[in-house]
Amino acid sequence: MTLLRMPYKYIVIMGLWLLVGCTSTHYVYKQSHIISHPYPAPRLDSSTKHAYLHAVNTMRSHGRHCGNLGYFPSAPRLQWNDSLYHAAYEHSADMLANHAFQHKGSFGDSDWTAKVQHLGRASNFKERIENNGYKKWKRLAQNIASGMSTVQETMQQWKQSEHHCANIMNPVFTDFGMAHTKNRGERFSDYWTQNFAAHQ
Repeated sequence: MTLLRMPYKYIVIMGLWLLVGCTSTHYVYKQSHIISHPYPAPRLDSSTKHAYLHAVNTMRSHGRHCGNLGYFPSAPRLQWNDSLYHAAYEHSADMLANHAFQHKGSFGDSDWTAKVQHLGRASNFKERIENNGYKKWKRLAQNIASGMSTVQETMQQWKQSEHHCANIMNPVFTDFGMAHTKNRGERFSDYWTQNFAAHQ
C-alpha cells in the first residue's frame, strides 16, 4: 500500500525523543510547469556522499522484513542525484530553522520552494523535488528523521520502522539524495532527509 502521508513514529532511546517520518507517492507524472530554481545547498564533500550512498546501498544489498509490510528481497544499488540532494538539504534546513518536524514546508522564509515558486502556501516534497530539477519521475518517496547525530544511528531507526524500511528497500527507485543539517549551538537539533525517485 502506498501512502501519501504517514503518521510519525516516535521512538524513545535512553530518554531522548527520536523522530522518524516518511511519505511516498506513485502518481502518474504529468508535465511540470515549474521553472526550477534550485536551493543553494552547500557542496557535499565526496566522503560524506559516499557514506550516505554506502549506508543506503548496504541496507538494500540484503533482503529483510519490513514489519507488517512483509519481506523485501535485495534491491539494486541506488545512484546519487544532486537534484534530490538539493531538495533534501532544502527541507532539512527548513525544519532546522523552524524546529519543526514534518514533510510539508514551513511556509516561512526558509521554505525556499514556496517562496521562489510563489505558491501562497507551504511546499510539499514533490514540489521541492521538481523545483530542484528532478521533473520526469514516475515515483517519489521521502524519509525524514531528527535526533540522531550520525548516519548509522539514523539508518538504524529507519530500518526499524516498517514504512521507512520499505521506502529504502523499494526496487523501483533508482536515484537518491540525502542531507543532514545541525545547529552546532544546540543539542539534539539534527535533521535528516532522504529523497528517493525513479525516472519515467
